[in-house]
Amino acid sequence: MVSHDWSESTTSDCANVDILIVGAGPAGLMAACCAAQYTRSIRIIDLKESRTRTGHGDGFQSRTLEILDSFGLAQDILKQSTPDVEGSYWTSKKGCGHIQRVGIEEAGNGHNSRFPKALLNQGATEQILLDYLCGKHQIFVERSTLAQTLHIRDVADAAFPVSVGILHVTDNDNQRSKGRATVNARYLVACDGAHSWTREQLNVPTEGDPSGSTWGVFDIVPISDFPDIRRSCAIHSEGVGSIMTIPRENRMVRFYTHLHDGVEKTKVDDSSGVPHELVDRAARTMKPYTLTCKHCDWWSLYRVGRRLTTKYRPHDRVFLVGDAAHSHSPLGGQGMNVSMQDSYNLVWKLGAVLSGLFDNAIFDTYEEERRPVAERLMRLDAKLVEAYENGSTRSDKGVAETREDYSGFMSGIELIYSPNKLVSHGGSSSSASARHVKLGKRIDSVPVTTHCDGTRTQLARYLSMNGSWRLFVFSGDLRQQERMDLLTRFAEAFMKCPSLAKLNQTSFGNSKSSIIESILIHSSPTTAFNLLDLPDMFHPFDEELGWDYWKVFTDDKEHTTDVSHAYETYGIDEAGPCCLILCRPDQHVAWIGDSEDVAGLDEHFSRFVCK
Repeated sequence: MVSHDWSESTTSDCANVDILIVGAGPAGLMAACCAAQYTRSIRIIDLKESRTRTGHGDGFQSRTLEILDSFGLAQDILKQSTPDVEGSYWTSKKGCGHIQRVGIEEAGNGHNSRFPKALLNQGATEQILLDYLCGKHQIFVERSTLAQTLHIRDVADAAFPVSVGILHVTDNDNQRSKGRATVNARYLVACDGAHSWTREQLNVPTEGDPSGSTWGVFDIVPISDFPDIRRSCAIHSEGVGSIMTIPRENRMVRFYTHLHDGVEKTKVDDSSGVPHELVDRAARTMKPYTLTCKHCDWWSLYRVGRRLTTKYRPHDRVFLVGDAAHSHSPLGGQGMNVSMQDSYNLVWKLGAVLSGLFDNAIFDTYEEERRPVAERLMRLDAKLVEAYENGSTRSDKGVAETREDYSGFMSGIELIYSPNKLVSHGGSSSSASARHVKLGKRIDSVPVTTHCDGTRTQLARYLSMNGSWRLFVFSGDLRQQERMDLLTRFAEAFMKCPSLAKLNQTSFGNSKSSIIESILIHSSPTTAFNLLDLPDMFHPFDEELGWDYWKVFTDDKEHTTDVSHAYETYGIDEAGPCCLILCRPDQHVAWIGDSEDVAGLDEHFSRFVCK
């Protein structure tokens, strides 16, 4: 497969950029994918000569796949990945030391998502993101590029206040140079890992305990008679040790093994490429079953430690993302996922401010929303590590119970952002309008039917990451004249509000999308009325492309009895005022109201839209 990197250190002719991203792992590449929706003035640099070859991050939680789907990339991941369908728990028999299965459970997220958990190595993930950046946006990673100096000008009106001195190197170890340059950026997004150079330059301390137990991790093609070798497993053998297994693509299985008595890397390394010491330890834990291998794709040793930065935004123009902000063990399968979700949360806000339409006060919400996620992740990680190391697979607060307690959090589906400048505090009217929708939580996708051609589809298909806010309008059955009149009155009130009309009609970003996209979901048959007879805001017109027919959907129960229904899923009363649900560009619900509260919608935007 062709790798779309700039291994020859090709650089932009322009030293001034809107966003400089340091680090091209999953967090950095996700940041670039988001930023590309708003501006082509992006540079992403990385000291490594090429992408991660294999290993490292081991899979995707449901929410991360939803995020990737907003770029059209989820199917690319699923084609290469292995589904994580079932998990089993094994412990040793009393008196004989041989393990036996004590439980088996579904490994699905148990929550409302279109996507299951999927397992794929980090290298393949990075390649998919690189292909997207190159193919769709002509953005490349500048490889073998070292960030060497950081200077931030305090001049209030400086357009590009962040200056980073970079060194193009030919030898990463000795840092032999083949050119120096300075990049001036409006914003610096630091995705440069647990040993973050950016964090060090700004003297940002971290909290937590960096020390801990040692674990070995390896990806092998196992030769084994273990019956659950293709299931995710937690295995404990009394007096021997604990391991965790995860099935991988291409017949591989990942093993995590607790090295309770320690091991030196020199004793593990083997000229054959197989870490026999680690494999042998795992084999002893799995007795009476056998384990050998001839092929190892990747292995490593790591010390469990949990560190959390004290500041996600150490300077007005600098943001710490992913491992640069938080580090922990990989046992919960959260690192790559939470890091990519950090980027997804931050960069649409950067794009909104770069558009000149949003106040930079919204940057405060990055730490307000993402730090609590990391804090909860630290608690989860501590409990999981303790359960694995103590062999508590089924006992009180063991592995299974801990995973069940945190299942919604681990999947990313149940994450709720607290009220802030971007998320309304709500009230009685919001809870009554959509009883099953929670402010701050990402909106569930539901099956709907396109009005223009009768195609049954998922609503999320039309929620691509393009920087737009989505205002969902639930009008009820428009065959009833009073419902059509109610919708018309709302549209008139909306368009008569100067600030809302401007946001609806102003295009921005590379996709030329409007700030607010209005999406109508009615409950009439598709033949009940002509789509173009609806208010203009539901079929905007473009001089080149004509009308947009894909902003009107039906939730017609009479003709779609085989699918679930939006009104029922969201808890919306068809007979009341038109329900309004406002979602941010990252699909999290920001405001809920009804068609009589246009002033409330306007007030919500007035909190952060530039005057």
